[in-house]
Amino acid sequence: SQAGLGHELTSFDGSPIFNDGQLFSRWLENQQKAGTARTATFFNLIPLHDGNRYVGSNKSADYRSRAQTLLSQLNTFMDQLDKSGRKVMLVVVPEHGAALVGDKMQISGLRDIPSPGITHIPVGVKFFGMQAPHGSAPIKIDTPSSYLAIAEMVSRAVDGKVFTTPSMDWKTFSANLPQTPLVSENENAVVMEYQGKIYIRLNGGGWVPYPS
Repeated sequence: SQAGLGHELTSFDGSPIFNDGQLFSRWLENQQKAGTARTATFFNLIPLHDGNRYVGSNKSADYRSRAQTLLSQLNTFMDQLDKSGRKVMLVVVPEHGAALVGDKMQISGLRDIPSPGITHIPVGVKFFGMQAPHGSAPIKIDTPSSYLAIAEMVSRAVDGKVFTTPSMDWKTFSANLPQTPLVSENENAVVMEYQGKIYIRLNGGGWVPYPS
């Protein structure tokens, strides 16, 4: 329930965007009270969407301040998960980039063309409540990946053994994930990588190099 949650932001249509930090805390409290053995929860976080405004303002809210607030709330949530002892696999996946910086094809803030700067996004995966100690540094997967790699990683963890094993071979766990070539498409444009270079096709026309 969203009853009683505060909000500092409203969306472009005036509807409230509730405080995600309070939402995370309420979710964790409800999970602990329910005592459910296993759950899967999806949060759709929207404070970084275009057109969001602070309550009482008609101007779009500054992106940096909204991003800092959201990241701070996520960090607090992860601290709460760590202290709770609950076994959790947390996956954070941005919908797309914000196009804060433009390029030679489109100005900043415009997302008509699905360029790599917009569609190439970072994904974070973190485990809580494990018996095995965490490594000294995060593991970075820099091969071309998509939701298929995320799904494979979830499938490798879903039996729960990752939480109970006394030692964890993270390199093996994260090895041989499905790879996906860089291809982005909408109704007007297709952008893809070929032999290390980015190409674009507009409105069904021919392929041309993406201006750099």
